[in-house]
Amino acid sequence: MLQRYLLREILTPYLLGTLLFIGLVTTDLLSSLSGVFLSRGTTWTQVGELVLYRMPYTLGVALPLGLVFAVLVALARWIRDSELKAVYAAGIAPVRLLWPVLGLAVFVAGIAWVNAGWVKPEAQARYDDLIYEIYYGHAPSGVLTNAAYAPPGLGVYYARRVYPDDAGGGRLQGVRVVTPDGTVWSAEEGVWKDANWVLKNAWKTSPGARPEFWDTIPLPFPSRFVEKKTTYESLPMAELRELAKVDPQARFPLQRRHADAVGVIALAWLAAVVGLSLREAAWAFVAVVLLIFGYYVLWTLAAQLARFAVVGPYGAWLADVVYFALALAGTRRLL
Repeated sequence: MLQRYLLREILTPYLLGTLLFIGLVTTDLLSSLSGVFLSRGTTWTQVGELVLYRMPYTLGVALPLGLVFAVLVALARWIRDSELKAVYAAGIAPVRLLWPVLGLAVFVAGIAWVNAGWVKPEAQARYDDLIYEIYYGHAPSGVLTNAAYAPPGLGVYYARRVYPDDAGGGRLQGVRVVTPDGTVWSAEEGVWKDANWVLKNAWKTSPGARPEFWDTIPLPFPSRFVEKKTTYESLPMAELRELAKVDPQARFPLQRRHADAVGVIALAWLAAVVGLSLREAAWAFVAVVLLIFGYYVLWTLAAQLARFAVVGPYGAWLADVVYFALALAGTRRLL
C-alpha cells in the first residue's frame, strides 16, 4: 500500500517534469535556429514539422530528467509534511521505498530504449531532410554574387547574381553554363526554379558549330547541390549494429543508445537514494540540479574521450557506471 502511494505521488510531478523539460529543449531548439528561420523565410508549417520530428530526441532527454525531478519533488513533499519521518518511525526500512521507483525506472528505460533504437532514427532522418531543405532548398535564400556550382555529371553553372523571388524560385543574371560535352550556354537572365536553370534569350555555342539562339532553354540543375550526409543518429538500431561491425566509429554511438536507456535506471535509483537520505525539503531541488548536471558532465566527457580515442566504445557507459556505484553505496547506507 505504501509503495503504491509513493508511486502515485511520483506520477503527477513526473508528467509535469517531463512537460517542463520538453518545453526547455524545444525552446532551445527554436532559439538556436531562429536566425536560420528568419534568413531563409522558413514557414510556420516547416517550424512545426521540425519540432515534431525532433520530439523523439526531446523525449530521450525529458523522460529520464523528468523522472529525477519527480522522485525528488515527491520525496521533498514527504519530508516537508513529515510523512517520511512517520514511515521511519513505523519501522519501515527506507530500502522498501526504492522498489516502486526502480520498477517505474525500468518501465521508462524500456520506452527510452525503443525510442532511441527505432523511433528516434526515423524521425531524425526526416529532421535532417527538412533541415537540409531549409539550408539548401529549391531556391537561394538571399542575393548571391558570383555563384558557381559544379553538380556531378552536369558541368559548371555560373551566375553573376542570384536573387530570390516571391514565387519560391530565384532570378539569375549573367549566366554561363558549360556542359560536359563542351557546349557553352550564355544568357543575361534566367530563372532558378525547381530542378532547372531556365535561361531566356540564350546563346548556345557548341565546339565546331555556329552559335545558336534560343528564346528559352531549361538546363537541369539539382535542387540539392550540396551532398547530404547520413548521420549515425538517423540509422535504425539493426543498421547501426551491422555498420558497427565494419566501422569502428559507429561502435560508440551504438553503445550510447543502450547506455542512455540504462541511464534512466541509474538516475532514478540515485535520485531515490538521495531523496530518502535528505532531512530538509529544500535540498531536494539542489539535488535535482546536481544530479542532472553531474550526469551531463560525465556524458559529455565520455563523448570527448571517445572522440580522441582515449577510451573505446564502452566509454559510453561512463556516466552509468559512476551513478550506479553512487546509488549502490547510498543504498548500503540506507540499509
